[in-house]
Amino acid sequence: MAFLVGGANSAVDTEPYDIDNSLRFNDDDDAILTYTPAGTSSDASKRKYTFSFWVKRGNITDEQNIINWGKQTGSDDFGFFFDSNDTFRIYDYGDDFGGSGYHIDKITSRLFRDPSAWYHIILIVDTTDGTAGDRVKLYINGVRETSFSTSDDPDQNYAGFVGSADACDIGWGQDASGKALDAYISEFHYIDGTAKAHTDFGEFDEDSGIWKPKEYTGGSYGTNGFFLEFKQSGTGTNSSGMGADTSGNDNHLAVTNLTATDQTTDTPTNNFCTLNPLINSSQATYTEGNLDELCNDNYSVGGSMAVANGKWYWEIKIKAGDYNAVGIANGDEVWRCPVVFGINNYNISVYGLNGGIYKEAALVEDVADTYGADDIIGVRLDLDSATRTVAFYKNDAAFGSAVELPSWDITVPMIRKGGSSQTSSFNFGSPSFSISSGNADDNGYGNFEYDVPTGYYALCSKNLAEYG
Repeated sequence: MAFLVGGANSAVDTEPYDIDNSLRFNDDDDAILTYTPAGTSSDASKRKYTFSFWVKRGNITDEQNIINWGKQTGSDDFGFFFDSNDTFRIYDYGDDFGGSGYHIDKITSRLFRDPSAWYHIILIVDTTDGTAGDRVKLYINGVRETSFSTSDDPDQNYAGFVGSADACDIGWGQDASGKALDAYISEFHYIDGTAKAHTDFGEFDEDSGIWKPKEYTGGSYGTNGFFLEFKQSGTGTNSSGMGADTSGNDNHLAVTNLTATDQTTDTPTNNFCTLNPLINSSQATYTEGNLDELCNDNYSVGGSMAVANGKWYWEIKIKAGDYNAVGIANGDEVWRCPVVFGINNYNISVYGLNGGIYKEAALVEDVADTYGADDIIGVRLDLDSATRTVAFYKNDAAFGSAVELPSWDITVPMIRKGGSSQTSSFNFGSPSFSISSGNADDNGYGNFEYDVPTGYYALCSKNLAEYG
């Protein structure tokens, strides 16, 4: 069962180079960024190119395209995507350039199923290389991928679809249907005409040995290259849009089915908690970057980060239903979350429910109040005081009294459902819904509807490294 404890992350938390933003792609929205070059790159440029980006997965086990470059009709195109079995696949297929068939086809042997981690993906293509096996290089978190279940290398000097005058889509597949991306994307580079070194984009931390991002200072992006930092929230194809190119080329990408709430601060240098789709995957539907959930009758879902110390704050916006049991669970027994409540796993939870606060199956306090659609429930978890407690708030007003916790080693955010129509949206600091006010914690992290109490912090890797 994958969740982060303490400061664990795919990138270290005390970064000299910080990445501020990412863009959240929700597969149900068919979200796309599109760049159509004004002209085709030269054959010399099409023989060499580099892609570098960070990705954090949402839904898994579906084919999801990250990059597609090609005709958008038929089967002639370049694709780079998560396959339905959670491998990575890279291909260049068609009959326009050098004969029909696969000119590049590589499928990784290993799988990528961790929805709590940021992966750094670097693809370096140089078809002029005299060694066939070095013409396509894939690096993941700084390590070259060498094990492939399929590994077809291009002919020497092959010039394919990347850099062609056809559209380049991020988040969308060549034939589109069912292949939209569900993930966060951050720090996206496309270098046209140059095969860069993977160390131009990242480095291993000297103390931890963990791969971390670094600022790219490697020079020109080429004629059709671009750099996406996702610092803007607009929908126009310009410098104020989410697809703004900050490489200096002004090759801005068009925005389709993305809104301002899809611009996030969940990044490789500050990884925020989400819900964990590996918990109860058969009984829950996860959307909006694993922040929104619809769970079937009498099942529960949990967060991707667990904590043993510190003071933590998060919010849940109720979207529908009156049996959303907001609470926390024992991280040592988080695997029990899929078991139907009321049979054998009440002993792992503390939660607030309409009309009452419950602890280990027992009602500990009647509350003369209820909550429902559009109410925001705040959770304040105190693991530092001598008496460890959790307290609940409805629209910033106390919902009952704080409850003393059982003697758990680690604690995980949780919500339990009592009906199939119960839906909610979690905000651990990088919300999927609009915030009318905007409040950060004392470290300046997070975006919450209500004021974060002094001494409480958002569940993100930088705070976990300091307090968790």
